[in-house]
Amino acid sequence: MKSSPLLSLLFLLLFFSHTAAAESSLTFDGAWIAEAPPSSRVMVAYMKIKNSGDQIAKIISATSDNFKRISFHQTQQENEMAKMKHMSTLTIPAKGQLVLEAGSHHIMLFNPVKKLKAGDQVNLDLKLENGDVVNLVVPVMKQQMKQMDHSHMHH
Repeated sequence: MKSSPLLSLLFLLLFFSHTAAAESSLTFDGAWIAEAPPSSRVMVAYMKIKNSGDQIAKIISATSDNFKRISFHQTQQENEMAKMKHMSTLTIPAKGQLVLEAGSHHIMLFNPVKKLKAGDQVNLDLKLENGDVVNLVVPVMKQQMKQMDHSHMHH
């Protein structure tokens, strides 16, 4: 079976976005940033964060040379309206996970220093409460690319 270069690139990007801090019990799977419309000054990052440790883990901040400001949010339903609530940390339960996805927890990336499009990569540094910093290389993807079924891929 012949694979397309785009699919091969997508697999490589997803594979390399899976990173674990050497001293951390956290792993990060399937990290990606949604490509924004041309006039938007805000982008959103999603991923699954797994904690294999016996203690709660907290991500207290995020930085990137590609964005002027980054913050954590959670979408909540109030009176049949979706509202975003600012979160000071992302908390990952012991022996559990936190899924960052549309309509739930997510990372807001404000004011990109240059236009980012599908295929670009972003370095994202996540600072943990214990002082560790995890560097992720996160691909920018179109929504429809991410919605392809990757359940057969193991990274």
